[in-house]
Amino acid sequence: MILLVAATACSTAPPREMIERNDHPGLATWYEQEAARLRGKVEEMQQMVAEYAKPSYQPSPKTTKWELIDHCHVFIKYYAQAAEEAETLAKLHRQQEKAIP
Repeated sequence: MILLVAATACSTAPPREMIERNDHPGLATWYEQEAARLRGKVEEMQQMVAEYAKPSYQPSPKTTKWELIDHCHVFIKYYAQAAEEAETLAKLHRQQEKAIP
């Protein structure tokens, strides 16, 4: 189940060798790093929204500012949700780490 959620939550998958070894500390760290990377993507998209919203920004004739901004908001939502899921998986692996003597 964790692998299925991970595959849908993140754009990359954790290293297979960590999974095969049940390396919960390593997987927790990997998911924490993935969450941070995804939060960085959210920030990038927010910066793009700010740039597109500037009165001086002129999009190509094929699109409007509002289409570009809406497109960014779709990605912001996706990346934020994926980051939250990665953080949840990191916590689950931290709990597994503590449960295994």
